[in-house]
Amino acid sequence: MGSDEDAPEAEELNCQYLELSAEFRRTSKLEVLQRALGFIQKAVDLTATGSLAESAARAAYLNNLGRCHRIYYEATGDATHLDDAVEAGRLSLVAAPPPSELRPLCCSNLSDALSDRYFAKGRTDRVDFEEAIEIARAAVTSSNEDGKYYDAAQSTLASRLGLYFEYVDSDEKYLNEAIQINQDLVHKTPKADDMYAVYAYNLAGDLKNRSGRYGRVADLISAKEYYRAAADAVPLGHTIHPKAIRMVVDSMIDLSDVTNSRVEAEEALGLLLPIEKDMTNTNDLARLIHTKSKLYNARYRWSSSIDDLNLAVEAEEAALSLVGNDSALKGHFLNSLSQRLASRAQLRMSEQDINAAISYATERMETAKGLSALEPGAYRTLGNMLRTKFDLFGGLQNLSDSLDALRNALSAFPPDHVERPTALHGVAISLRDHFRYYGNIKYLDESIELERGAANSIANNNPDRCMILDGLSLSLSMRSKLTGSSQDLDEAVSASETAVGGSPVGHIERPGYLNGLCNRLNSRFTRKNDTADLNKAIEAISEAVTSAHEGSSDEIIYLTTLSNVLFSRYLAMRDTGDLDEAIENSRKVVAKASSSNPSRPSFLHNLGLRLYTKYECSVDETERHEYLREAHDLALQSVDATPENHPDLPDYLLQLATRQTLLCTLMDASDEPKLLAQLQLSATTYERAFSKTYIPPLSRIINGQCCGYLNMQLKNWDIASKILSETVSLFRKTSPLSLDESDRQRQLRGLSGISSLGCAALISAGNPEQAIEVLEAGRGIMANITMGNHADLSEVKDADPELHSRYVSLRDTISQPLPAPEATFSHGQDVVSKRHQELAELEDTERQIRNLPGLSDFNQSLSAKEIRELAADGPLVSFCTVDQRCDAVIVTSGAIETLPLPNLQHFEIKKRIGMVIGSSRLSKTAPSKRALANRKMRNLLAWLWDIAIHPVLKYLELMKGTESPPGTRLWWITSGPMGLLPLHAAGKGQAAPLENVYAHVISSYVSSFSALAFARQCQAKVQTTSPTMALITMPQTAGGLAPLSTEGESSAIREAFESSDTAANSSLPTPGLIELRQPSAAAVLAQAGSNTASILHFACHAEPSLTDPSNTSFLLGADPRAPTPELLPVRALRNAQLASGSPTQQSPWLAYLSACCTAQQYDLKLIDENIHLATAFQLLGFPGVVGTLWEADDGAAVMVAREFYRELLRGIKKGERTEDEGREGQKETGRVVRALHAATAACRGRKVGRGNPAEDVLAWASFVHIGA
Repeated sequence: MGSDEDAPEAEELNCQYLELSAEFRRTSKLEVLQRALGFIQKAVDLTATGSLAESAARAAYLNNLGRCHRIYYEATGDATHLDDAVEAGRLSLVAAPPPSELRPLCCSNLSDALSDRYFAKGRTDRVDFEEAIEIARAAVTSSNEDGKYYDAAQSTLASRLGLYFEYVDSDEKYLNEAIQINQDLVHKTPKADDMYAVYAYNLAGDLKNRSGRYGRVADLISAKEYYRAAADAVPLGHTIHPKAIRMVVDSMIDLSDVTNSRVEAEEALGLLLPIEKDMTNTNDLARLIHTKSKLYNARYRWSSSIDDLNLAVEAEEAALSLVGNDSALKGHFLNSLSQRLASRAQLRMSEQDINAAISYATERMETAKGLSALEPGAYRTLGNMLRTKFDLFGGLQNLSDSLDALRNALSAFPPDHVERPTALHGVAISLRDHFRYYGNIKYLDESIELERGAANSIANNNPDRCMILDGLSLSLSMRSKLTGSSQDLDEAVSASETAVGGSPVGHIERPGYLNGLCNRLNSRFTRKNDTADLNKAIEAISEAVTSAHEGSSDEIIYLTTLSNVLFSRYLAMRDTGDLDEAIENSRKVVAKASSSNPSRPSFLHNLGLRLYTKYECSVDETERHEYLREAHDLALQSVDATPENHPDLPDYLLQLATRQTLLCTLMDASDEPKLLAQLQLSATTYERAFSKTYIPPLSRIINGQCCGYLNMQLKNWDIASKILSETVSLFRKTSPLSLDESDRQRQLRGLSGISSLGCAALISAGNPEQAIEVLEAGRGIMANITMGNHADLSEVKDADPELHSRYVSLRDTISQPLPAPEATFSHGQDVVSKRHQELAELEDTERQIRNLPGLSDFNQSLSAKEIRELAADGPLVSFCTVDQRCDAVIVTSGAIETLPLPNLQHFEIKKRIGMVIGSSRLSKTAPSKRALANRKMRNLLAWLWDIAIHPVLKYLELMKGTESPPGTRLWWITSGPMGLLPLHAAGKGQAAPLENVYAHVISSYVSSFSALAFARQCQAKVQTTSPTMALITMPQTAGGLAPLSTEGESSAIREAFESSDTAANSSLPTPGLIELRQPSAAAVLAQAGSNTASILHFACHAEPSLTDPSNTSFLLGADPRAPTPELLPVRALRNAQLASGSPTQQSPWLAYLSACCTAQQYDLKLIDENIHLATAFQLLGFPGVVGTLWEADDGAAVMVAREFYRELLRGIKKGERTEDEGREGQKETGRVVRALHAATAACRGRKVGRGNPAEDVLAWASFVHIGA
């Protein structure tokens, strides 16, 4: 072999190969290709040795052998043929050493083989592709520009560069180089040349690729034109002609997508049908029919016609029938047919179609097993089909199998694979589905981590990164809704902004990203009230609306979002133009949505909300009535169109009940029976809404508040008390401990007052003990979390980690809104049934926790018995004031009783609150009007005495007949509107000495019964012998604030310490006293939490926050010239860790806050939370706090401090005790409050400020005691 005599036979074999390969291209018959491979292999074998071993002929035969193996791989998907192709290619280069004319051709074919092998092996080994490019460049450099194979080598290099850009490195320079090469080839090649069509076809492919990556419509239009030029350059029977025509149609479909225009289906069919009937190559025919299926599917997306979708399915089935089981095309067609059937299943609600789609996806999975290039995609298709079936028909197995398939797709990729980020994204989507069903936050947490990993591992300029970031934004937004985390929401907004920024205008995915960004910004606005977010949101969604085609589902989605955000901006800015535009867009949505659209009830509901708001803000009575009636009718329609257990039904019922109530305003006021019947109808609707226990606790609380209030108006006391008691019991489930304080506070806004309603209903029903339990359960939620009274989760975790994990998971789950059933009612029932089961499991888990040692009170508020025990040292008084009635709830050690206050009206209290809190409070009055402000305050105190305080003291038999100092202590529980008023100073003043609170009792304040119990626990750990003090003074404050005369107060304190017995045997300048002058906020916070001083005294500025009580702050800082002071807010103090946290450690004794408004709250929506600086120190473990209800008068501050510390420290070292401290076992619990009582009495009896000192109530009445 290999002699010259063998040359003719070898050439004859090569010719036979060429004839058979041409026949295969015409027929796609695999047996023909097998024969061709046999002939060319014999030709290679004949030239293996001798003189032919390095001949041009052998190089050509090896080149053909490599091509035949590549064709065999393309036909069967058998990647072993690519190994043979690469081997043949390498041998061809040996047979054609430089400067052989054939070398560029052999290099090109070897490059093709290496490229194919890279893709066949799942793009796991980049070495093959790097070599493919290197060999392609060698092909170019080894030929002359006018050489026979130079252009072919250039074309090969362009092909490699285009693929390298698409699959390896998305730097646009590679694709641009490929495009430039192909453009040069097209421009230099005459159209009559057969290669012109090839070069035009290749150029079109690169332009189409660039358009898909960057959304450049001009590139796509050019690609279509070049495909058409390629088709026109060759006769009808040429092999490239049908390929080019198919790609013309494919480009038309893509243009329809990116430009949101109707596909020119008739024109496209006119191109495909003439060539279909004359095609003999079955593979090419199958590809053409597959393109027809894509065309019909594109037309369906516009027409929504089942006929078009049927044609798409039939065409895909026909394409599949033309290819054999061993064809590489089969998997591709199975994938497409599965998708077409899934679309039809969604349209027809056909379980048969989705089962067929899963069957085809499973078949594709079977054909792809072991093929690393195909297996991941097959798993993804199967996972997506299973997820679609779950969405349509439920079935947890479908959901679980879907996730398994997508995880398998992910595991099929190595860590650095270019497609791994999108596989991570696919798993993340499935995990979101799991979260929507199970409500377990662990699925969201993993989804977020996978999306983050995907975003970090993909190139910044890869468009898939935008898709991944959009998914990350969605997952973060969902978790934010569950937990209330503002940090998650900020990250979600940032991710959406990046996704939009990475998608150029006109890109097909950009409108969806804009919609997501709008939703994130709107959500953040509801948290932070920054109208800039709303304006950005409207700008984003307006662009999305203009890009949607008329009547499409996308248009309905974007119009809905636009209406939502316009409505949000109206509520923020009260511009009726926004409201009118929101209504107009909602009307468009309702008009465009078909009656079968599952979201139609939601669209009706949204329009009703807008119209109801229009009713509220309109002036013309006729218009108001019309808006109300239409809003009512829409609410009724949305309820009637919604299944009984639909997650949105309770909200629809709530709106309907509200409008049913308001319809009474349109009825004849004299027809009382009809009015009562209408109100009862509304009450029944409210009750129906409240009965839906599967909704999140916060939503159910809102329903319960409305339902309870209306039943109270109807005097249905039993119903009202039952519903409101259950409502208050839900409070503890609204505020997960995982939230930071800001987010927890945001969730609790608006809940204040509900426990008062429940208390009033129970009082009316004759149940005072349950009334006070409900009142206590709904107050001080945030404080109770800090004190550990709500959920002793750390103790649970230590005692039983598994029970702790189950509790946290169930608690977070029930806080999550149910997913709306996307299709069938049965699926929705699955979700609701599951939520009922979760609620039952949560109750059972709490019962199990309460059986653990020391946790019998887990997540429960104080009982009536425990509250009575707190009254051992004096009575406790809380006021319950609502629209229907006002009462004092009085607790003594023997009983819990209620005292009706018929002369006290809830609205009268609210009218007077502004005299004490807010920007117009009396204490802010100019000095020239101080006397007038004092007169108004005295009138307020007299009013309080007459209608509330005197009746309480009289009921308790505490009214003394003489002016002797009082001995009885009394605690005012300050949650609620009455707690904002100076109850301790109520009375008639100097003119009637015995008609004042301070004449009969020593007053203390406390925010809740639980807070008093906590203060007593801290008091038990106080050691009052040899007290030490940290004196914090700020004579000068940054930000241009007025200097403070702190030296007078400091001197008074030094004097008190120096004269006390604490001075004995001390070498300090002022024994027991540490002075921090002009300290930083960090230094003060460290001192507050260090427990190194038993007394903290502040003499500085404080600034109340009128909108966020947790931002009420001390103003500190060493540099008075700084532009702004350093803030030490309530939030930071609440989060501080006190060194005395150990049960066995000593507690601090007293925090004295001589600053403005340290014991007052200004946000009425959080009135039951009592968030201010004084309570923050109580939560730090200080059993006693002296604070101020308003601005402290400098002169009064000095006098009160001097008298207070003189009284407080008197006789401490000698063990002297005041009258109430002599009882066995009592640890001087009354010393602090008695000292303050004496100090304010001294202040009333001496000249301080202007006029009669006792009448200057703004000076002395500001100081109050909070705590034990």
